[in-house]
Amino acid sequence: MKNEALSSCLLGGALGDSLGLPAEGLSAKRIARLWPAPLRQRLCGRCGMVSDDTEHAVMTMLALTECEDDAAAFARALAKRLRWWLAGVPAGIGLATARSILKLWCGVSPSRSGVWSAGNGPLMRAPVIGVKFAGDREERKAFTDASTRITHSDPRAWEAARMIAEASAYAAREVQGADEILTALESLVESDEMKSRFPLLWAALRAGDSVETFADKIGRKAGFVSGFAPDSAAVALFAWLRHRGDFRATVESVVAAGGDTDTVAFIAGSLAGIDSGEEGMPSDWLAGLRDWPIHARSLREAAGGAKLSYPVWPLSLARNFFFLLIVVGHVFRRALPPY
Repeated sequence: MKNEALSSCLLGGALGDSLGLPAEGLSAKRIARLWPAPLRQRLCGRCGMVSDDTEHAVMTMLALTECEDDAAAFARALAKRLRWWLAGVPAGIGLATARSILKLWCGVSPSRSGVWSAGNGPLMRAPVIGVKFAGDREERKAFTDASTRITHSDPRAWEAARMIAEASAYAAREVQGADEILTALESLVESDEMKSRFPLLWAALRAGDSVETFADKIGRKAGFVSGFAPDSAAVALFAWLRHRGDFRATVESVVAAGGDTDTVAFIAGSLAGIDSGEEGMPSDWLAGLRDWPIHARSLREAAGGAKLSYPVWPLSLARNFFFLLIVVGHVFRRALPPY
């Protein structure tokens, strides 16, 4: 059962990533003008590729498979994969993550390599940790913190990552009550930023607000959900709970909200995927997920404990160069009139 939840978590996140990636950095208004519903993959024709969000989740899953009993060993295994991942020159990597991995290459320990940033890098790695340790809160926290400190040292990034891991654990345990989940998550709130957002989350759920309305209430500007960890976590959590049981609606709502659409859709898709299972994911979206070496089959294999070789350098250089060309072409195309 745990392997199924891990597989659904990875697949759901990858689908959210592939569907949100084409709209990354666009306002909600621009997205609505460019691509009227229904949502589909469109990075390369009708095909979707994945970004660093899914790649980090896969590397986390593989490191967990190697070292599931020792958080420090897990951090070393993940740090090793991150170093070689950076050597493949991935497109669109966050500055904080890049700086921290460069520190790893310079010999800094994974326990001290994180830089001061409240970006959402750790949130990419949190869902699979939450599912892996769904029945053990202490292990869940230890492994989430070990993952976070590799790249980020700002307490707000730690807080948001812990909340996403905790939410994933509740989804994996099939807890349905939103009040029970929010009460548990609220016990993790520490920062002033999250203290201001959490009451709004409660109120918006009770009022039945849309994701865009909630995003505006917590400070969305000009139709952009930011990559600030408290914003990304709050919007993803709200979309998941607001559309609980409806994978398509969850992902569509966060992509329509604009801004950091690939990461927020990845997080929300991970949570919704745990709930829905693969059978609850739209078949056209699954068919549209086309990438290498990460694809639906490899995600299922990673969740099942297969010891995959990823990243594979220098093949990752070739893939990332091809990916960059596609992204540049797509960015040029979306600057043209709507189609």
